Amino acid sequence: MTDFNELFVDVDAYRPVGRWQTWARDLVVWVMMLMLLLAGWQFKEWMMTQFRYLALAESAPAIPYPAQWLPQPAPDQVLLVLDPHSQSVFPAREEVVVAPLPETDIVIAWPEHRQGALQDYHELDRMKVTLSDDSPALLLTYTYVAETDASQPAPLTVVRASDLAFVVDDGHADRLVVLTLAADINEWEERQPLFQRILQQLGVPGP
Repeated sequence: MTDFNELFVDVDAYRPVGRWQTWARDLVVWVMMLMLLLAGWQFKEWMMTQFRYLALAESAPAIPYPAQWLPQPAPDQVLLVLDPHSQSVFPAREEVVVAPLPETDIVIAWPEHRQGALQDYHELDRMKVTLSDDSPALLLTYTYVAETDASQPAPLTVVRASDLAFVVDDGHADRLVVLTLAADINEWEERQPLFQRILQQLGVPGP
């Protein structure tokens, strides 16, 4: 009488899987997992370097901003995008404001405006720079205290920011354009490489 197992398995030909075969199979699985993780990391890094562009005037450089950041409604700003990965109650952001040209030199007028408008303003650096189209600009770096939602455990946040201020002819008159890159001071170092790439695309060394 034929044994039950012999109906389905050739007992004489069957050999158990060897230890080295098990090891090789597990190695292949781990290599595939590592390759998938590496590909995911590279895709994330690639996405972080992708930009959209804001064109203010035909003769002016287009302003880059991170493609993954979230646009926000901002009546007083031409552009406001927030970093969706920021952990702060004051998310890292990029802002663009267009304003009438001040009567005095922007190197003096814009820092004075910031000092009067921001709480506990402290200037860190003020530097004349040149944009990629050879037009002059001001790079102003500073800290201030921002008021956030009062329901948050820390409603006051120390912010570090850099302003790139320059003049653009919009076809009707000269306008002051201010690009602001800002983050919670605890997230500034992490966001700085991205901020540097934005400024470098405009021909300016980073803050």
